[in-house]
Amino acid sequence: MSNASGTIDFPIDETQRRMEVIKVNSPGFMLFARNLQKELRNFQAKSDSEEKQQITKSDQLMGNFLMEFLTRAFPQDGILMEEQEPVVGKSDFRWVVDPVDGSMNFIKGLPMYAVAIGLEHRETPVSGIVLVPALEDVYFAILGEGATKNGDSVFPSVTDDLTRSIFTPNLPTKRANHIQEIMADLTALITYARSIRRSGSVVLDLCWIAEGCLDGLWEKSVKHWDLCATSVILGEAGGKITDFQGKHYWTGNPEIVATNGFLHDSIIKVLKQARSNIGLN
Repeated sequence: MSNASGTIDFPIDETQRRMEVIKVNSPGFMLFARNLQKELRNFQAKSDSEEKQQITKSDQLMGNFLMEFLTRAFPQDGILMEEQEPVVGKSDFRWVVDPVDGSMNFIKGLPMYAVAIGLEHRETPVSGIVLVPALEDVYFAILGEGATKNGDSVFPSVTDDLTRSIFTPNLPTKRANHIQEIMADLTALITYARSIRRSGSVVLDLCWIAEGCLDGLWEKSVKHWDLCATSVILGEAGGKITDFQGKHYWTGNPEIVATNGFLHDSIIKVLKQARSNIGLN
């Protein structure tokens, strides 16, 4: 199903009730995350496999905490969460959760990580909350109600010229087989854009686009739990998200371009030209 624009019929009262429970408990979620990061960052990985194990451990421990809360608070709802077995619910609602986005940052002790909690109704994202524990920031949106950060409305930038734009680039973890394409993209955007930034968390980057700190991003390896909450937040703020061809974003699509809206056509055009230059569509 699409998370799209247009009228979507969903029970707003039940959605608001669920999200209010999450908002009220957000300080506890963020405290748990901060304490977990302190505990795990003391581990000194001596190999790539040890580092990956620590990343998985962080997702699992934070996930266990959130899973226990959600199953207790909403026993009828489904749950889809990274590093957890899916829960098939009896209601039309499903929680889609990324316990720690920016896991490498998390285990290194860096503050750029986020907890994304999205809510679907009949497979359509209808609400989302993103917690940034190190900064104590809370991004929130429900379809049709706008987007907020710490209770204040947020909006994307009004930058409409690529030469004034700041983008975050696509740098997937496993990139050896795509390096030609990645370098073509980077070369093209660096040529036109003012600068690039990368936090290491696509969830955080999308929220920063929603509030106008960044102007856009392109990614090839995003997961459903990265986008369920953030697609609602960005869309409600006034931004835009599509696939690499500029077609409407559908949940589950791993390739996205997300912008403030004003620059969307321009970045799509630049990316298409970059791929054409190296023989890719």
